[in-house]
Amino acid sequence: MIFTALPVEYEKVERHLTAAGATRSGPDERDGGTRAAVYELSGRVPWRVYLARTGTGNTTTATAVSSWLAKVQPEAAFFVGIAAGRKDALPRDVVIAETVYEYQRGKQSEQGFHARPRSWEPPGEVLGTAEQVAQDLAPLLTGRIHVKPIASGDTVIDSPYAPEHGIIRTHYEDTAAIETEGAGFARAVQSRASTGLKWLLIRGISDLADGDKKGLEAAGGQQDAALNAAHVAVRVLLALDVEPSAPPARPAATLSLRMPRKPGRPPVPPRAPRRRAVSGPRRRRLLWGVPLVATATVIAVVAVQSCGSGDSTADDDHAPAASLASCGEADTFLRIAASVDKSESLRRAAKAYGPRRSGSACVEVVVHDKNSGEAMRALARGWEEDDGPRPDVWSPAGGAWLSLARTNATDKSAGLFPERAEPIVTSPLTVAMPRPMAEVLEWPENGFSWSELADWSRNAKGFWGEKDRGKPEWGDFTLGKTNPEYSTSGLNATIGAFYAATGTTGELSKGRLDDAGNRDFVKDIEQSAVHYGDTTLTFTANLRRADEEHKDKAMSYISAVTLEESTVAAYNAGHPCGALSDEEGCEETTKPQTPLVSFYPEDGILFSDHPYIKLNGRAGAKEAVADDFLAYLHSPEIFARHFAPYGFRTHEGTAPKNSPVLNEAHGVLPDTPPDPLSTPDDDVLKHLLDIWPVLRRPANVLLVIDTSASMNDEIVSAGESKLQRLKRAETELFGEFTRSDKVGLWKFSDAEDLGGVTDYRELVPVGPYDQARSKQLSDNFRALEAEGATGLYDTLDAATKAMRKDYDPSAINAIVLLTDGRNEDRNSLTEQKLVQRIKDPSEPVVRVFTIAYGSDADDRDRKGRSVLQRIADAGGGQAYEAHDVETIEKVITSVISNF
Repeated sequence: MIFTALPVEYEKVERHLTAAGATRSGPDERDGGTRAAVYELSGRVPWRVYLARTGTGNTTTATAVSSWLAKVQPEAAFFVGIAAGRKDALPRDVVIAETVYEYQRGKQSEQGFHARPRSWEPPGEVLGTAEQVAQDLAPLLTGRIHVKPIASGDTVIDSPYAPEHGIIRTHYEDTAAIETEGAGFARAVQSRASTGLKWLLIRGISDLADGDKKGLEAAGGQQDAALNAAHVAVRVLLALDVEPSAPPARPAATLSLRMPRKPGRPPVPPRAPRRRAVSGPRRRRLLWGVPLVATATVIAVVAVQSCGSGDSTADDDHAPAASLASCGEADTFLRIAASVDKSESLRRAAKAYGPRRSGSACVEVVVHDKNSGEAMRALARGWEEDDGPRPDVWSPAGGAWLSLARTNATDKSAGLFPERAEPIVTSPLTVAMPRPMAEVLEWPENGFSWSELADWSRNAKGFWGEKDRGKPEWGDFTLGKTNPEYSTSGLNATIGAFYAATGTTGELSKGRLDDAGNRDFVKDIEQSAVHYGDTTLTFTANLRRADEEHKDKAMSYISAVTLEESTVAAYNAGHPCGALSDEEGCEETTKPQTPLVSFYPEDGILFSDHPYIKLNGRAGAKEAVADDFLAYLHSPEIFARHFAPYGFRTHEGTAPKNSPVLNEAHGVLPDTPPDPLSTPDDDVLKHLLDIWPVLRRPANVLLVIDTSASMNDEIVSAGESKLQRLKRAETELFGEFTRSDKVGLWKFSDAEDLGGVTDYRELVPVGPYDQARSKQLSDNFRALEAEGATGLYDTLDAATKAMRKDYDPSAINAIVLLTDGRNEDRNSLTEQKLVQRIKDPSEPVVRVFTIAYGSDADDRDRKGRSVLQRIADAGGGQAYEAHDVETIEKVITSVISNF
């Protein structure tokens, strides 16, 4: 068996095995919650090879390896991966362990660390074969091969001042590499020494544990190190002299591997042959950095989570038992801040998991909804009281947010973030279209690329009326895309566009982001955006409302929208918000009349890997429950019950077999995975968000603020009025606009109190957001005073007319309406007439975003949203709630993210 710990390690071993002639053989093997794919390796010695991942850490590794060895009873077991180098072992070198030290085993006293050495040595004949292979391979590798000791502990070291360096210098001076799984592997294989098991630990050097891990990662250090280690491992296997069992009741030999993964990048599923017809030439990609000379055929088995589809309504009493014992009433809470696309699934899984005992504490898992970008900013600044309950675990939709959190961290928060995190589930980014539109483009037979999407955006006018499409009633090509400052799908789509502009699948740099041609390419895509959003809910909710109005209405709302595969599958299964949710308007219902389908851009996409980020500083009891709950989530039964029905792939990137939702009938093509793109480095991601405001489509926005007398009502808990509280949100209201935007400000109450014939007054006309207008907007906003009744309908009608008069076809034209009441002008036009005028198809579309501010907003409806919701629906915008006025900054941030 070949074992690895990280995805990058796994990928490189799999590549070398395949290049050596590996062929798939027989059904998968299962061991508890994992399964292994079997491969045949023919050559001088015939092998059956199992390729498996153990997870990180010595304890986890020892458990996984012991279980697989007992089940498979292999004749050989290798552990292959990356490590930090020491002494003369430099990046891209390979170290074959002649000895494995458990270097942190000892006693710490006032006099210092007292080592209690424990070490293991591989069988002599295996080491001899490895030394011969090292001599043969030396001319072919980019680094050198060392046969020296490897030290294994439980700490990832990335500082020249780490105390672990002192321990190794004092007690294990001959060490050439430092890592975190070898001791666990060695303990497990040594327990089977009496069977004659042949084992070996092989590590490629990715860094020197001196604080420069990120720099070496940027230079491809991990990739090269894993590639070289895999090359050596496969060559040793082919050269190993073993008398195979005859006939083998069990596999003749087993290899289990685990690969290192860059933070934020999900596991990459095996590449399936592409079956899409693609127009235009395709780039050829270099898959191998090192030549492989081999004539044998290799078979590998990959340990992955079972991914049956399951039934979301299954009885949780039959859930698999957790490792920790259950307990009664909780006295400690493990809080998880999770993105809304999976938060309800996590909540239900946490309920099934129940309180668990760790030491003397009874710990309950509690899940809170938190937008990925919002959570990143809150954590990076140290998480303040206004941000809500402080999380112990953070799970955004994508690992890129962990990179951004580290980059944006202050001195106060820098210690919060781990270097990496394991996924809970995964889902690739897709470009979704209403099925009739996609079929005009010959889906599923044909696909398209980011480059083609940019071309369509450049030529959006009358796109669907072109003779080869023949649908003039669908109008222009329009794109829905979430704001990359807040949403993972928007962030990944922007990264994907830059990769397409540069013609690469990796090594995105600041220089390439700043290249004028690359920026213009991304801008072209953004020009067709109808508006942005803080979550994909904005688009799926509007699509569903349009669909309910008429089966062809969805095509008039949007042509394409960047969504995760899981969102498309869940939407088509009858979840209007594209995910399991009990929120108003998101409850499960019938399937849409016009479903969505997914295109997988053929020049590459990114995965949302939904990482489980255990924030540093948890108490011991929380640490144990956090680990146990993640293992529980990874179990096949829990995945099948709480995640598979909503379109997710497993944490290892595989699509469930025979899934009732991940299939062509539900608009997705999971058996045709796209080319994966790598997540850029931390500083590149930060730079991308820094330049985002100059890339996005400009905004042409009118802010309309209710200044009726009710805005003077006191907020008892805050000792200030609602209007005073609103003024504290000035930064959120104006701070995100740029010089490319146009912004204006109106106030409204009623004509009598405003001293005229209208219920509104223009304070600042819509115009370029330069320094002078910024000051003008700020001064007028701060000077607002509350008086009079609420003339809502006439005001909004006039605002819509004004925006259409000054309509800018190159911008997002929108109105933001904030009100704390309902229409009180009896002489105004009716709601029905207002809605008809806003949605008039003969007029340019001006999107309306409404904010219900305070507990009395629109109080004719029990939930306070009916009228404002209908107004927002008519304008193709979104209705937001700030019934709790203390949330007004967050709500305004969500609204302004649309521009």
